Amino acid sequence: MFDFILRPFHQKLTGFSLLRFKHYHVHQVMLPYSGFLLSVIPIYLLFGLLDYQHLTEHAWVATLSRVFLSILCIVVLITLRRYASKYLELAELFLVLTVYMSIITIGKLAMTQGNFDYQSGGVLVMVYIGALSRMPFKLSLFGLSLMLLSYLLIIAPDRIGQDYGEELDRISIFFAVFLISLVASLRRDSETRKSFQQFSQIRSQQLRLRASQKKLALQTVTDPLTELKNRLYLTKNGPQIEQSAQHTNKPLSVLMIDIDNFKSINDTYGHQVGDNVIYGVAQIIRQHCGRYTGMNVRYGGEEFLSVFQCFNEQQLCQIAEKILDDVPKLYWPNTNLRVTISIGASIDVKQRWDLNELVSHGDKALYLAKQNGKNQIQLITQ
Repeated sequence: MFDFILRPFHQKLTGFSLLRFKHYHVHQVMLPYSGFLLSVIPIYLLFGLLDYQHLTEHAWVATLSRVFLSILCIVVLITLRRYASKYLELAELFLVLTVYMSIITIGKLAMTQGNFDYQSGGVLVMVYIGALSRMPFKLSLFGLSLMLLSYLLIIAPDRIGQDYGEELDRISIFFAVFLISLVASLRRDSETRKSFQQFSQIRSQQLRLRASQKKLALQTVTDPLTELKNRLYLTKNGPQIEQSAQHTNKPLSVLMIDIDNFKSINDTYGHQVGDNVIYGVAQIIRQHCGRYTGMNVRYGGEEFLSVFQCFNEQQLCQIAEKILDDVPKLYWPNTNLRVTISIGASIDVKQRWDLNELVSHGDKALYLAKQNGKNQIQLITQ
């Protein structure tokens, strides 16, 4: 009968999913609703006017109790809402039970003064739990059961002795309201879990979309063959590199690296081998420069650029020599191929922090290395 209500509970939440659901319930359900809880207080206080009609004496005690409990509930609710929102569920339970028990106490006080017609106000609190509350089902069940039990143990025995038939009618009403509120709480909890599942699905889709966008953004600035950055990355991040170097007061330097006789390699061994050569040289560059710079760029077809902001001339040349020495050690199966590179190095000793000018000088240094026989390093300072 209640399969449509109980279906979400068949998928029991555990571990991280349970923590996410609790977080969702607090921040998406309880917090937006918590302000409305205060609307119960004025209604509760307005019923205090009836205390003077039904209590022949000590009505002021009931009034003071209502005021004190109202202030206490407001303080607890506001404090938890601001500093410990995860306890809002317990705060609402505390509020409704406090209101209910005060109503029961005032009703009991009225009976000691001979008034047996002032004990049914608690049913409104039970209706509140079913109609307006946002408490989880377990807390609602606990609160409703405690309210019904309190009425049966505190109020019902005295009223049965006074008017048996009328009290049976009242008890039947309390049971009916109890069951209706319980089913309403169960349905509310079911809808909350369904909303959480929808929220989780949307959130997962958003995260996947964000990851895809991030991956796509990375792909647009990454060379697919070598997995180094491309010219677009250099264009986008060049100004940040200049600002960072200027901020730390360190000189910028670059290595322009070009594979010697690459056209001949392609013509002799084919483009597949040519691609393998480009990839192999890129890994050597990554190996020696990666720890010093995040700016290793495939600048052209067989040309690479590395940008540094932490080297002097000697350190820059040492890195260049390691790359120059390791590239010829690359092995190409089934060929007699020996690959060499030429390197143009440039350093901004005057610290102008102009990357475009520095790259231009590195290109000139590379041209000199090619002119002077290749497989060597040329340095230009500016």
